[in-house]
Amino acid sequence: MMNTSRVLSKRERTLLKHIVESYIGNALPVGSRYLAKTYNLGISPATIRNVMNDLEDMGYLKQPHVSAGRIPTDKGYRFYVDCLTSTNAFGEHDRQLILANFSNLSIDVEEILELSSRVLGEISSQLGVVLEPSFYNGIFNKMELVSISDTRILAVITIESGLVKTIMMEIQSEVSRDQLHETSRIINERLSGLSLKEVKETLDKRLSDTGISNPMLLRTIIRFADRLFSFQKQKDLHVGGTINIMSNPEFSDHVHASKIIELIDRKENILHFLNATQTDNLTVRIGRENEGELFSEYSVISARYRLGRVAGTLGVVGPTRMHYSRIIPLVSFMGDVLTRKLCSAWC
Repeated sequence: MMNTSRVLSKRERTLLKHIVESYIGNALPVGSRYLAKTYNLGISPATIRNVMNDLEDMGYLKQPHVSAGRIPTDKGYRFYVDCLTSTNAFGEHDRQLILANFSNLSIDVEEILELSSRVLGEISSQLGVVLEPSFYNGIFNKMELVSISDTRILAVITIESGLVKTIMMEIQSEVSRDQLHETSRIINERLSGLSLKEVKETLDKRLSDTGISNPMLLRTIIRFADRLFSFQKQKDLHVGGTINIMSNPEFSDHVHASKIIELIDRKENILHFLNATQTDNLTVRIGRENEGELFSEYSVISARYRLGRVAGTLGVVGPTRMHYSRIIPLVSFMGDVLTRKLCSAWC
């Protein structure tokens, strides 16, 4: 067994690049004779076979059948993405197609996010996914208190990105309009500019010693804090490109087709996965790098987009045999475009 940690030679890197790109393009195991005929490598098929054997020993390739050529492993794809690929495959046509889709769009956030997932799916020929922003990190702007009846008050919370949330609160005694205005003013003075997370964690302390004329109203607001300052239930996942991903040859047999259908049908799995894994502006996870058996045969390329000070996630989900050199810059560019579109509409 060879040392799997040694540095790949120039010849090994060249052959691995050709094998990965050939398999991505043709979805067929790659053999030494094919490589010798297709690429001007200056070496014999026998030498190519020896190099392929070495790459297999090091874990970059595998042989699906005894008589077949080689295909990349997750490790092979990872080395290709990190060291061998370029982003030249994402061209001006794709850029203009994205921009054209967004040119005449309304300012409705749901419509913008839905379109984004569809465009990602269509251009990548995979599954396009867009997760709504995590408003828990949103910045509190103001609260308005409106009397609905003698015992009911409507609280209207606005965060900096423009999202509005309303909560109906039951109170024990009648509250005057002046007391509502006074309470709103105190809350806005002490909480404005804080994230919703900071508000929830420090609300008691920040609303103590107010000298307010109706402390019972303030205690009611503190009691409703979890409902008032939690926007997590607003999050949803937009999925586009179901037809596109099913056209991939990986899903021509029943077993693999049923797996991707299960993944699409159970959107909460994708939602949870994107929440748990998105740590950087751009993330590429390949095969078994993903946690959970459901994602072990897929690659997930995802990026951040922003709505004011809150961030959401968009990306592409597909089989590990994915056109990385085109899809990675596609996802990155879409994140930038979506951020600009949302900012122009809401910021």
